[in-house]
Amino acid sequence: MVAGILLVAGCAGGPGPGDRGYAYNVEGRYAGRLMIEGQPFDATFDLRTGRGGRVRGTYSVRAPLEIDGNFDGRIIDDLLRVTLTYEGDQQDAGQACRGRVEGILSISRGGGVVDGPITIDDCGDPLPGTMSFRRMPADS
Repeated sequence: MVAGILLVAGCAGGPGPGDRGYAYNVEGRYAGRLMIEGQPFDATFDLRTGRGGRVRGTYSVRAPLEIDGNFDGRIIDDLLRVTLTYEGDQQDAGQACRGRVEGILSISRGGGVVDGPITIDDCGDPLPGTMSFRRMPADS
């Protein structure tokens, strides 16, 4: 019986990813930059964290070109595994192909900064890169 009580007490720890008060949830509007082969891409993310640490949202790149896409991710401890998708401008059998950015990013305590290595597959050979984003003030 004592072992059962200890097991329940051990599982009743602090909040987990997606729970209110979890130190590494990401929520709100973020601005920053993706760097692909030395080329900067300025972008914004609009993110929300749901149950179990699931992160969903949208993103927009406005320079040096315009791309809008979907953001999907999952928080695991202080890391954010991300997948960004978009319609690529290269053609595959006469149709635009689907571009994809994937990475595992570090999240600062409080969720204010996310950054780390990424890989982009824009309908060709995958390219390495990095991204770094900071939460914008709520009134921005």
